[in-house]
Amino acid sequence: MKVVNAVVDEGINPGTVLRFLQKHFFGVNGLIRALLVLNVVGLVGIWASSVVAEESRSELLLVPMTAASETKTGEARDIKPVAAPILSTRISSTITGHIVRTTVTQTFSNPTGNWMEGMYYFPLPDDSSVDRMHLKIGERIIISEIQEKEQAQKTYTKAAAEGKVSALLTQYRPNVFSTRVANIEPGGSIDVEISFQGLAAQDGASFTWRMPQAITPRFDPSMNRLKHLTRLDPQQNGTQNPNSGEGLPKEENYHPEGGQNMTAFEIVVRRADQLASLESASHAIVKTDLPGNDVRLQLKDGHAPADRDFILSWTFEQTPGLKPVLFREQVGDAVYTLGFLLPPVDEEKLPALPRDVTFIVDVSGSMHGTSMEQAKEAMLTALDLLKPEDLFEIIVFNDQYFRLFEKSLPASRNNLDLARKFVGRLKADNGTVMFPALDSALSDPVQEGYQRQVLFLTDGAVTNEAEMFKLVSDKLGQARLFTVGVGSAPNGWFMRKAAEFGKGIHIQIFDIHKAKTELEALFRDMARPALQDINVHLAADADIYPKIIPDLFGQRPLIFAAREQGSTDDARVLAKNAEGQVVEFGLAGGEQLSSGQGISKLWASKKVEGLMDAGARGMDADIVRTAVLDVALAHQIMSPYTSFVAVDKTPVRVKEDFLQKMKATGNMPAGTSWKKIHGPQTASPMALYALTGMGFLLLSMMVLAYRWRKEVRS
Repeated sequence: MKVVNAVVDEGINPGTVLRFLQKHFFGVNGLIRALLVLNVVGLVGIWASSVVAEESRSELLLVPMTAASETKTGEARDIKPVAAPILSTRISSTITGHIVRTTVTQTFSNPTGNWMEGMYYFPLPDDSSVDRMHLKIGERIIISEIQEKEQAQKTYTKAAAEGKVSALLTQYRPNVFSTRVANIEPGGSIDVEISFQGLAAQDGASFTWRMPQAITPRFDPSMNRLKHLTRLDPQQNGTQNPNSGEGLPKEENYHPEGGQNMTAFEIVVRRADQLASLESASHAIVKTDLPGNDVRLQLKDGHAPADRDFILSWTFEQTPGLKPVLFREQVGDAVYTLGFLLPPVDEEKLPALPRDVTFIVDVSGSMHGTSMEQAKEAMLTALDLLKPEDLFEIIVFNDQYFRLFEKSLPASRNNLDLARKFVGRLKADNGTVMFPALDSALSDPVQEGYQRQVLFLTDGAVTNEAEMFKLVSDKLGQARLFTVGVGSAPNGWFMRKAAEFGKGIHIQIFDIHKAKTELEALFRDMARPALQDINVHLAADADIYPKIIPDLFGQRPLIFAAREQGSTDDARVLAKNAEGQVVEFGLAGGEQLSSGQGISKLWASKKVEGLMDAGARGMDADIVRTAVLDVALAHQIMSPYTSFVAVDKTPVRVKEDFLQKMKATGNMPAGTSWKKIHGPQTASPMALYALTGMGFLLLSMMVLAYRWRKEVRS
C-alpha cells in the first residue's frame, strides 16, 4: 500500500521508485542487491516463457477423460499431459479411368504406460463416398457398421467405458473428418482403415485427382474471430451448425513446426499404356511398371509430411471425337448410372462476347505467405488477359471490403496500370468475411451486350459456407461465378460448390509458375460457354443428380448420377448452345459393371449432396435430415447425419485402469501462418511470463540509469 500511495502522490518515474525504496526498505548496498534480484526475476520470466513455448510444440495433448479419470473410490487422479507421437498414414488408391478407389490407413501407436484414446482430424476429397471402416488389432479385423450419428456416439462412448477397443469415424463437413480410437493398450498400436470412392476431375482428355492432406484454419465471420473447435464431448450428437466452425481443428490440433503425420502413397493406375502423360505437380513420385500395362506410383522419398494436397494428373492419348461414357450397375431391381458427356462442339467456332468481370481477391490472414503470392500472380495474369472491349472491377476483402473503382470500367491502359499497382501492394492480414464482398459484386447490374462474370480468388477458409451458397443462389441472376483456389490446402468443397451454385467452374492454382497457363485456359473457357440450361432425360422414374446442372465450359464434361427401376435406350440431353439454339443428342451405349463396383454408392453420395444443397436454398432442415438418413443408411455411406463405428466385443481393459485422451496434431498447410489468421494470444502463460520478465528487466535498467545519471551530475 505504501508503494501505491507513493506512486499516486509523487507520480511514476525512476527517481520516485528509487527514493521510496531507499527510504523505506534499503540502504545503498541493499538497493544494489534489489536491482540484482530484479534482473534475475526478469531473466527467469523470459526463461519460463521459452519453456512454455517449447512445451507448446508437443506432438500430442493427452487429457484425462472425464468419465475415466477417477479411482474406484471416486477420487480424481492427478495425471499430467504427456507428449508422444502416435500417427502414421498410408494411402492406397486404384485409378480406373474416371473412378478412383482409395483406402486410408491410420496407425495409432501408444508409447506410454497408460491405456489411451487417440483422436485425429483429417481431410478427404469433398466429393468422395465414404463407405467402409475397418479396425485392425494385430491379425484381427473388426468390421464397422453405419449408424445415425447420435447413436454411433453413444455406441462408441459405451464401448470405451467398458474397456473395449472401439473406433468412431465422424464427418463434420464434406471434406473434414475425425477418427477416435479408444483403449489402445500400453505399447500397442491399432490400424483404422477408411475406404471411399470418388471421381477424377476431367477437362477434355486430361484428368486430375486431388487428395487433401491438411486443413486450413477457418475464420468464423459471425463472431468476427477465428472459431475454434469445441471439445468433442462424447455426449454430443456430432451434428454441426453449417455456418459455424464446429468440427474444425483448433490451435492445439496443429503442430507449430510442422513435419507431422508422415504419409506414404501407393497408387495403381490401370491401363497406363493409354496415357500420354502421368505426373504430380505437388510431390516427387517414382513409377514402377506392373503386369497388364498397369503402373504403380509411390513418393520418391517413401513418405512426406501431410502439409499439402497431393495432386496427380494424367492425359489420355488424343482420339478424334471423344464419346459419351455411361457406367451402369444393377443392385436389386434398381439400375444405377454414372454418365460423362463432353460438349460436342468446336471451340474455335464459338462466339466470344465481351465480358464484364469483377475480380474478388481474398487478402485475409489465412492467405498470408504462399497463397497471397499465388493470388497476386494470378490477378496480374488475369489483368493481362483482358481485352480493350472488356469491363472490369476489383474487390478485395478481409474483415472489410474495398472496391477499386466503385463500378466496372473499360480495360484501358490507364485503368489496367492503376489496377496492377493496386494488386502489387496487396498484403494479407485479419479475418475472412466474404459475404459483404460477394454480395456487393452480385448486386452490380448486368450490362447489355456483356457476359457478367465474377472471378473469386481465395483459399476458402471460412465456416459459413451454407450462407455463402444461399447468397449465390439468391442473387446470381444472369451472372456466372468462377472460383480459383490458391494455397497448398484450400477449402476445395467451398470452391467447387460455390462455382456449382454460380453455374460456373473452378480451378486450383498449385504451382505459381503455371498460373499464367492455367488462367489463360480458364479465361478461354469463360469466354465460350459450350452448353447452357442443360436437362438430362432418362426413364420417367429416374432420380438424377445434380438436380440443377451447371453450364458447361470448354471441354469439361457433364457428369450425372441416376437411379432407375429399369434402364432406357432413349437416354438424351437437351440444352442451349453458345448461340442460344436448342440442341439435342443421345447417350447411346454404356459400359455395364457388375454389382458391387460402387456406382450405387456414388449415386447415394450425389443425392445426399443434392439434399444438402436444397437445405442451403431453404428447404426445411428436418425434411433434409430425414431424407439424408434414409439414403445414407440404406446405401451404407457417411453423411452429415451418419457415422461409422467399430467395436471389439471382448473387453481388453478393466474399468479401474486409467484411460487418457490423446490428440494427434496435424500440420498447418505449407506456406501458411497461424498467427496471421489467429492473431496474438493475450491469455497465454508464455506471454505473461515474458511480459513480466521484460517488465522487471526494464524497471531495473531504468533505476540503474537514473542512479548513474545522478552520480554523474554530482
